[in-house]
Amino acid sequence: MRFKLLLLLALFFGSFTSQAQEYLQMIDDGTYKVQDVIDNAEAYFANRDKGRGTGYKPFKRWEYNALRMVKENGYLPTTEERLTELQRWNAYLNNTAQNRLVLPDNWEELGPKAWNNTSGWNPGVGRITGLAIEEGNINHMIIGANTGGVWRTTDGAQTWTPLCDYFSNLSVYSVAIDPDDANTYFFGSTNGKIFKSTDAGATWNLQGTIGNSIVNKILINPTDTNIMFATAENVGIYRSTDSGANWVKVVSGDNRAYDIEFKPGDLSVVYASGSGFHKSTDGGATFTTIGGFTSGPKMIGVSADDANVVYVLEASGSKFGAFYSSNDSGDSFTKLNHGGLNFFGYDTNGNDNSGQAPRDMGIAVNPTDANEVHIAGLLTWKSSNAGVSFTCTSDWTVQNAAAKNIGYCHSDIDDLQFYGTTLFSISDGGIYKAENTAVVNSTYFEDLTEGLGIRQFYKIGVSQTADVIVSGGSQDNGTSFYTAATGWKDWLGADGMESFISNSNSSIFFGTSQGGQLYRSMNGGNSYININEPGSGSGNWVTPFEQDPTLENTIYVGYDHVYKSSNFGGTWTTISQDFINNLDNLKIAASNNQVMFASTGPFLYRTGDGGATDWIRTTLPGGTINSIAIHPNNSDKIAVATSSNNRVFVSNDGGATWENYKKNLPNFSALALVWDNNGEDGLYLGMDYGIYYIDNTFTDWQPYSNLLPNVIVNELEINNTTNTLYAGTYGRGLWASPLVASTIGIEDVISESTMSIYPNPATSEFTIGLPKSMNAEVRVFDITGKLLIYEAKALISNNHTVDVSSLSSGTYFVRLNTEDGTATKKLLIK
Repeated sequence: MRFKLLLLLALFFGSFTSQAQEYLQMIDDGTYKVQDVIDNAEAYFANRDKGRGTGYKPFKRWEYNALRMVKENGYLPTTEERLTELQRWNAYLNNTAQNRLVLPDNWEELGPKAWNNTSGWNPGVGRITGLAIEEGNINHMIIGANTGGVWRTTDGAQTWTPLCDYFSNLSVYSVAIDPDDANTYFFGSTNGKIFKSTDAGATWNLQGTIGNSIVNKILINPTDTNIMFATAENVGIYRSTDSGANWVKVVSGDNRAYDIEFKPGDLSVVYASGSGFHKSTDGGATFTTIGGFTSGPKMIGVSADDANVVYVLEASGSKFGAFYSSNDSGDSFTKLNHGGLNFFGYDTNGNDNSGQAPRDMGIAVNPTDANEVHIAGLLTWKSSNAGVSFTCTSDWTVQNAAAKNIGYCHSDIDDLQFYGTTLFSISDGGIYKAENTAVVNSTYFEDLTEGLGIRQFYKIGVSQTADVIVSGGSQDNGTSFYTAATGWKDWLGADGMESFISNSNSSIFFGTSQGGQLYRSMNGGNSYININEPGSGSGNWVTPFEQDPTLENTIYVGYDHVYKSSNFGGTWTTISQDFINNLDNLKIAASNNQVMFASTGPFLYRTGDGGATDWIRTTLPGGTINSIAIHPNNSDKIAVATSSNNRVFVSNDGGATWENYKKNLPNFSALALVWDNNGEDGLYLGMDYGIYYIDNTFTDWQPYSNLLPNVIVNELEINNTTNTLYAGTYGRGLWASPLVASTIGIEDVISESTMSIYPNPATSEFTIGLPKSMNAEVRVFDITGKLLIYEAKALISNNHTVDVSSLSSGTYFVRLNTEDGTATKKLLIK
């Protein structure tokens, strides 16, 4: 299914005192404070199972991200706020460009763009939530990545190109290609927002809004593309007659929406599903509800082979509920008997109680054989007898799939769909296809994900060796490590969290999974062992896990206490009081390992004696703490990134007093900090839009995002041996850039003085002139900072012409991003 997030688990809503999962609706609605949602969810789960498939894990994932993004007033920023702020920030950058030094930021993407399994158990590249294929051209596809934007291939997935890197919204849950114009794309996002591009994804604009929920499917009428349908999961089913500019809810009495399909060969008949199943015979203008079902979420399957056949796949809670068949175009249905089997779990025989429906739930029917039905939950299944029985076609671990001679497909299937007789499966780990669905064996699925840089890193760890090793933990795709020589290898499964490389032996890796489970590899990630967790053994969704900067074999973990091990986790001792709540952050000073800082919510704690006595709580001026950075040479000099309106604070006395470091920062979320030992107190900040730098020579923060996408930056780490800054992003993988040198040179940089544009004023086109040939990204903004024209990696051979005939007369800014720097020029169009 083309949606992904915890709000896909509720079946109905009631008053806030009932036992329904109201927190899901509260999240989707967007009008509740984050803490109110958390309180409601915790009350719901207080006496319930919190295992896989219950919804608790997706809730904790949402909670972690929400608490880091929350505004000072307790609410999350809206899409409109982010759109407005990005435009304002771009306008600021354009108007102040001539006053800024050219810094050496030159971000390079390091991936991963493929999986390479070693000891990990569920390898994949990243979460995909939507797929659209051009009719008549299977080589042209676009996909939506959960927080990695829209991507395109025009060569059948041999290569992929990102399309949203410099847009203000990389949250994608559904995609569509206009049947009349293959260069017109749509994507559905959060808050009911639908965005449109008419230039094959180069630029995007908000097209329309349906309710206030995740847009999990967009369907376009192929003979009249003004008519569109969209499903908003917690709001309902909508129809537009003006290409998505305006929308009307067309199914009354059902505030859920999961799927919508045309009857093959007859576009006047439309099927839609939410809590009920609905049929229209007037092109979707009105619908009639068909009885005979329960209120569980439903998905719909149809086939051109027999247009009168309709299948409905229904969930019961998070598990498989029922399978229905109709032979009269959906006027009546027969419920088939599957003997209590559960096709949404992990067991390839259907004998478990797991499931994550409707989050993971899909159906597709072969268009040349209406009896061949494929369904999915955590695994994929096939029926050759119209749904009477199903056999498993894939497993979620590589080893088990090979042993059972069935396909490997990453678990948690969002959607299944056919193009011709080729079946596509989109999942939390990537996109897979089965060209021959008649033969099920170990090569049943082919992974098409290679080339997609969509990994969602929570944390990264960087070695201090010349041959750099980076280990990173990510959403749904475990923990992987990178070296320049070998590329990427996957060494842990589950949700990967904090990870680091031993500072005494670069063959020793440490990693965690959700909730603070600890792991260690002694052989460079080829295998791993579990570390016995101390105390409660249960931490936050992302649990602090650190190595001592000077003592070999000494590591620390933060649960509701801080624990220390001097033998790589063999045994543990407690070195703090009970903090009551689990810790969010823990850092040890590189210059004095007796000085440590820890935080939970807005509270910062400090010890100066290695925890021999109780840690002292200090007071922050405001906000919760997202990141702590201790200066490498001064254990009293610390910086914190917070959720307050002031974003960043710096203290020179161990937290006794604080200096506001907001300065000129944009109003994005401050998420990650790291100090650089460059002699000027260099400080880097990662936000959900961009990276920024400041030191003693600057009065304001400097943008440090040249060639970096507008993606959430969860962590920053420095390799001091190679003078490289690494960024772990939540949706676009790992990136690296040179550090700011202690003395900034001006050789071989692109600046306003070396870049020329002519004619200026221009009419229909202008030319960019440079002193040498280079690859560059070209952007044209209006005076408000809105991106109007974008050319990705254009080769500028000294001169490059840009067509601006679509722009009206006025003032614009042309920005050039290259490996040699960034330059901006004002352009007049007459």
